[in-house]
Amino acid sequence: MRQYASAEVVDGLSAPPPGAGWLYTWAWQDRTAGRVRTRGFPRRGDGIIEDGATGASAIVPTAELRRALDIGQGKGSQILTRPGPNDPVEVGGRVVPEEIRSL
Repeated sequence: MRQYASAEVVDGLSAPPPGAGWLYTWAWQDRTAGRVRTRGFPRRGDGIIEDGATGASAIVPTAELRRALDIGQGKGSQILTRPGPNDPVEVGGRVVPEEIRSL
């Protein structure tokens, strides 16, 4: 995980950013509301440049920050997380397919 100063910086990252290994980038959009902007880059060399909705990665900031998050990832993905009792994290959300977003 790598935190950035703003959602605009996260949105402006080259895809994929230089380096090797999985990179989950994020920045606060609204700290009070628990809204963050994220992007996930596998950087495995298999042609997958960016993961548009990474529920497994969304667990990490939720667990570290110990608070519910409303995560906007990729284009059209909303991941909702909530820490539970005894440390599990609940993950849900929705994805709006690109063909619907463009209507």
